Amino acid sequence: MANREVPRTAPVRPMGEIPVIAHVVWEDGAEEWRAPRAIRWTPTHVMVSWRDDPAASATERFEWLRANDVMRSVSWFVPPVKA
Repeated sequence: MANREVPRTAPVRPMGEIPVIAHVVWEDGAEEWRAPRAIRWTPTHVMVSWRDDPAASATERFEWLRANDVMRSVSWFVPPVKA
């Protein structure tokens, strides 16, 4: 991932499992939105976890992202239809 970033100091234990939406940028420049769980965080970063294959625990990923790439809701994501 091109936008992964590990904070200088990080908690070593999980802090919870909060459903979030994460902006992911891959090494080839492709961007996508994922629906992981936030499991650790600092004021500036969030560690998220998701499975590339939901049925296979071996595909679970753990990535640190900047806090501005992780959110709990995205009301701006799909604008309302104007009548």
